[in-house]
Formats: sequence, C-alpha cells, structure tokens
Amino acid sequence: MRQVCSLRRVFFALSLIFISCVISTSASADIGPILITGDESEGASTGTTASPVPFAIGDTAEGEFTGFREVIQKEQLQQAGGSLAEVVANGSGVQFKQSGGIGSHSTVSLRGSSAEQVNVYLDGILLNEASGGGVNLSDIELMQAEQVEVYKGTVPVQLGNTAIGGAINITTARSIGKPVSSMVMGVGSFGSSRFSAAFRGPATWLNDQTLVGSFSYRQSANDFPFLNDNGTNFNTADDLSERRNNAQTRSVSGFLKTGHKLGDYLQLEHALQVYDREQGVANWNNTARGAGQLSSDNVQWRSTLRHDAGVGSWSSLWELTGSIKNELFDDQKPVEESSQLVNSGTTVLGARGYWELIQKESSVSASVRLRSEALDSINDRVQVNSVSAKRQRADISVQRNRYFNSADSMLSLSLAAFIVDDQYNIENFAQARDDYQSSKLLPQLGFSHTLSDRWLLLANVSQQSRVPSFFELFGSQGIFVGNSSLQDELSNNVDIGLKWNSDPSQAVDRKLSASYFYSQREDLIVRTFNARGIGRSQNLASAVVSGLEFTAAAAWPAGFSLDAALTLQDAENRSLVSGSTGKQLPGEAEFDGALSAKWKSDQWKIQYEYKVSLNRHYDTANFLDAADQRLHNVSVSRYWKNWRLDVELNNLTDRNYEDFNGYPTPGRVGFVSVFYQP
Repeated sequence: MRQVCSLRRVFFALSLIFISCVISTSASADIGPILITGDESEGASTGTTASPVPFAIGDTAEGEFTGFREVIQKEQLQQAGGSLAEVVANGSGVQFKQSGGIGSHSTVSLRGSSAEQVNVYLDGILLNEASGGGVNLSDIELMQAEQVEVYKGTVPVQLGNTAIGGAINITTARSIGKPVSSMVMGVGSFGSSRFSAAFRGPATWLNDQTLVGSFSYRQSANDFPFLNDNGTNFNTADDLSERRNNAQTRSVSGFLKTGHKLGDYLQLEHALQVYDREQGVANWNNTARGAGQLSSDNVQWRSTLRHDAGVGSWSSLWELTGSIKNELFDDQKPVEESSQLVNSGTTVLGARGYWELIQKESSVSASVRLRSEALDSINDRVQVNSVSAKRQRADISVQRNRYFNSADSMLSLSLAAFIVDDQYNIENFAQARDDYQSSKLLPQLGFSHTLSDRWLLLANVSQQSRVPSFFELFGSQGIFVGNSSLQDELSNNVDIGLKWNSDPSQAVDRKLSASYFYSQREDLIVRTFNARGIGRSQNLASAVVSGLEFTAAAAWPAGFSLDAALTLQDAENRSLVSGSTGKQLPGEAEFDGALSAKWKSDQWKIQYEYKVSLNRHYDTANFLDAADQRLHNVSVSRYWKNWRLDVELNNLTDRNYEDFNGYPTPGRVGFVSVFYQP
C-alpha cells in the first residue's frame, strides 16, 4: 500500500508539472514543423513499414506518441482462415484466446490484462460495451480493415479513453485517387467458406464524393474431430473421439463510407456498417442436447467533419455516432429445466470533438467524448426477469508535447478525466433500482529520445482505470447478484525500451526492439460464491504484472525475411482470496512467441510460422494446467497480374488446444483462397 501511495504522489506532482507546462508560453528551441503526413512505425513482428494509409486529423502521428505501438498491414489482415485476434497476437505482449472453432468468440490480452481491460476502436469509435465482456474480434471483418494499431500500456489522447492493458484501433479503408476493386473467395476445412468484395475510389455520380464499400460472408460447420475426456482428465477409460456438436457459425457484414470535400480545409464523411451473426453454442461435454443458439445483429453509423488547418493553426474533428445491437440467446432446453430465451438490446449514442495545434517547438491536443448507452434485457421464459440499465459517460483528455535539441527529444504530458453515471432497474420485481457514480483524473508522462541515427529510447508512466460493467455492478437474478459498491479497477503502468534500425544503405534491412513493462493493479474485480452457490463481484484482487518484450526483423534483397516476437511475462496474483496469492493470473502464458520465415518473388510467396505459448493455467489457484501450445503453419501463394492464389495449412501437428477449459479448438485446418485486385 505504501508503494501505491508513493506512486500517486508522483502522479500528483506530474499533474502540477503538466499544468505549468500548458500555461507556459516560453519556447525552448526552434525545431521546425512536425511532420504528420504518414506513419512509418514497424509492423507487428513483420519488420515492414506501415501501409500507406492517408493521414487524417484524429490519427496518432508517429512523432507525437511516446508509447509502444505496433502496426499491422493490410496484406497480413487478409489471411483467409485467421481472425483479427489471431493476426494481432503475432506481436509481442499480445495473447490470443478463442472459445472454440473457426469464427467463434475471440479476444486478446495485452500485457497480462483481461479482455475487458483492452479497449477496441473502429476508426476511433469505442466498441466496448457497458454490459461487460471483451470485444469479440471475430465480429470485425478483415476485408474492410486497412491497418490495425496495437497500443500497449499507454493510450494516445486521440483515442480519449483509459485502458489498463492498452488499446487496439482498426482503421477502415480510405479512398484514394483512382478506383480500386478487390475480391476474395475461399474454402476450407470443416465446411468453411468465405466471400468478400470491396471497392474504394472516387464516385463522380455522387457529386465528386469518394466511396468505400465492402461486403463479406463467412461460414463454418465447425464439426471438427477431438478427444472428449468427459471432464475427467485423469481417467482415460471414458475418453471418446467425437465430432464437435453445435459449433457452427455464419456471419454477414456490409460497410459503406462516403466522403466529400467541402473546401480547402473541410472534409465530411459518413459511414454505415451492418453486421449479422448466427452461432451455435456448444457445451463443454459436447452432448447432442447442447443446442443453444446465439443470434446477433448490429447497425453502426457515424458522421465525421474534419478541419485540417495545417501547421500553426488549430485543426479539429467533430463526430456523431450511433449503434443498435440486438441479441437473442436460446438454450433450447425444456421449460422445466430452467430454460432461457434472453432477448437483449443495446443502444449507443455518442459524440466526440478533437482539437490539435501543431507548432514549431510543441503541440497541444485535446479530446472530448460523450457517450450514452442503454441496455434492455428480458428472459421471455421467466415472468420476473426484465432488466434495464443506462450509462452516461464523459471523457476529457488533454496533451502537451515539448520538443528539445532539434526534435531529438520529446516530453509528453497528458491528463485524462472521466465521469460515469449508471442507473439500473428491474421491472416487475418491486421496482428494484440501483445506481453507480464514478470519476477519475488520470495523468500520463511520456519521453522519447533519439540516441543516434539508429537508436530510439521510449519511456512512459501512466495511470489507467476500468469502470465495472453492468453485470458486475447489478448482476442478474438467480445464481448471481450485483454489487453496486464496487470501486473502479486501477493500474499504475511503467515501461521503457529501445528501438534500433539498421543503416538504410546496407543490403539487409534489420530492426530490433526490446522493452520492459511493469504494471501494479489494484481493486481488481473477482467473482466469489457463497455456500449456497450465489455469486457476487468484489474488489478482492491485486496483481503485479511485469515482463520483457522483444521483436526482431530482417529482410534480404533476394526476397527472404525473418520476423520474431517474444514475451516473457510474470503475472503475479496478489489477491486477498485464499489460495490465489502468489499464483499466476489465469489464462496468461509466462512464455509467448511467434516466428515467421518468408520468401517472396514476383510470382511466389512461401511462408512458415511457428507460435508457442507455455505455462498457462485455467484457474486462479493454478491447479488446472492448460496444455502448452506449439503451432506450425505453412502457406504458399502464387501471383499473377491481378490475381493471387493462397494455400494455407495451419496447426500441422493436428492438436486440439483449449484456451478455455472444455472448449477445444480445431486441429489441422486447410484453406484455399483466390484474391483479385488490379
């Protein structure tokens, strides 16, 4: 506790320093304008530069961010069989979890965080919901993604919300000067298939507007074979080789975005996304009666006005957003077995403003986000089980960057504040009501220094927080009750690291990075159960997560390249719950890595990937060990003028690994895909 208090004193001192820097008008150096025309950060364990996404107001410029960011390019995002979570997990500090077969619920963990402690954004719009649970990255169609940025430990002011683990921002395609069409068709193991098509470019028939659009369809029967041990790990007598029951998935999505230039400095943009998913919900023991179904549909829209005034003047972004999501879960059990038919609806309305001033010796940025979210849920098979909850949230972030020594050094100071107000109501149950309010002021300090033409030093200290979800605060009737006296989860994050690039004149392009991270987390929310089996969320846990991250990449002129990412992590649970103290946080691997070897010519590309994840546990007491994962993947691509043929074979050893106990993933999986793009 003494260490926590000392850190808070440091943060308070940093807040005073920040205020003095903001009101200070003296210039320390004349270093020239900051270039924000593009981003040249390295890809996630790829060693290649970021794809040429046109820079826009609201993006995070490389020279204005001191945190650790990895950029994933479009070519990697178009893997036929992979989900976004799998692709993101190729980077250091990122771990991937999947609840079953192809297209099933998948999330990522950043630096030992839970999925709920990772914020996910689509073009800067937060996708996390107040109802709880991490964002299902399988719902993000890769065809519409142009690049993905992974921010670990530190969240840039442009995204405007705090997150204990970090953030992921998916950038959709932006129109370019000439029309471009693309298409992919593919088939794979276990009844899997995919069709996607996309277009971007000018649309003269829309009064010279630009147009970006995509359509995608995916499905999988997911009837893969696996060894069912019937929950008895030490008794092989009841083990059976079976096909997975009721794990099928189907998803359809459409995306449309238009842009119109209103003048020399103004750009207006509208975007609409529609998503529909049908998924079977398999149970852990794979019984034929486990025929639950989850149906969901989601409509999202946004309108954005950007004013790009250039260096020396205030530029701004104004945005209105909205979404409507409906989910229907049917466990398809007889009524006498406490069956559920839960119909839920979530409505979100939001607005944000962003302003930035780029000057010769400094920059100032500010972000304001307003969000109103409403959840209504009813179990149609239970008369007294209708709940509604509302959350009003405001986030404000301010950042000041100062540059020294001809821009060789940068000091970044920022403050993030939020206010949350929740209201909860249970209908037809004595009109039970509850509420929750919270507010926080969270400082952040970053520093970068160019040691030489080859070396870059980065260091950051920040406070991050997570507000409890509706489920944790208010719960549901039956075997779980809420706890409106919960406190926000809080994390003190520190990281420091080095990046190195080889001399551009050398034949072999090499890149290295190494970083150390430390996170002290307090008031973590855990679920406890009493003697009657009734569960309740409580602030009983604390944790210290520390580790080392390494990435390396090398590319030879002959087309051969190597990429590697490695994470060594200690996620020590310091919970007050007996039997958990000193153990590793569940689901977090102590050793996680990825290695990729690739050879590419004008007509061919051959790639081998090796992924490893060791020393994981399913439970907080670390009694249930998860099997170590070692995945071998190979792919071969053949290029023609406008076409590409991909053949992928993943998980060559044909092992059914389990990220969640009792929910196996497929073994060996193959895909054949055809891409078209002029």
